[in-house]
Amino acid sequence: MLKAGAAQVAGKSGFTQSEFEEIKRLYVEEGRTFSQIAKVIGKGSENSVRNSLSKARVNRATTGERKLERFKSGQKYGNITLLTRLVKSKKLRYHVVCDCGYEFDIDPYFLTLPDDHKNSISQCQRCRAGK
Repeated sequence: MLKAGAAQVAGKSGFTQSEFEEIKRLYVEEGRTFSQIAKVIGKGSENSVRNSLSKARVNRATTGERKLERFKSGQKYGNITLLTRLVKSKKLRYHVVCDCGYEFDIDPYFLTLPDDHKNSISQCQRCRAGK
C-alpha cells in the first residue's frame, strides 16, 4: 500500500515514519477525519495530515470500497454503552447510557480518545462528579 517514496513524504511533512503509519491506519482502517487524526496524534493540523496522505497517495479506496462502520449500537466504551444513532443530527451523535443509568447524547469520537487526552470520556458527568 505504501509507495516507494512514502518514507520521504513522512519526513517532509513534519511527521516521523511511525507517526505517518499511525495517521495512515487511523485514516484507512478507522475512517477518521483529518481533524480527528491531528487531535489523536497530538501533532500537526488538519491540513498537514491531509497533505501528508495526499503526497503519499493514500486513500480509502484501497480498502476495497467497503463502508467503514466504526460505531454500532450495544458497543461499550468504559462505563458508557451506545444505544441508538441520532439520525436528525447533522454530525454523528449517539444516545448513550452510563452504567449508573444516566442517559445523554454524545459524539462517539470522544469515547475513543486515549485516556490521558483532555477530551476523553469514559463515564457520565454524574459519575465524574461523584469521584
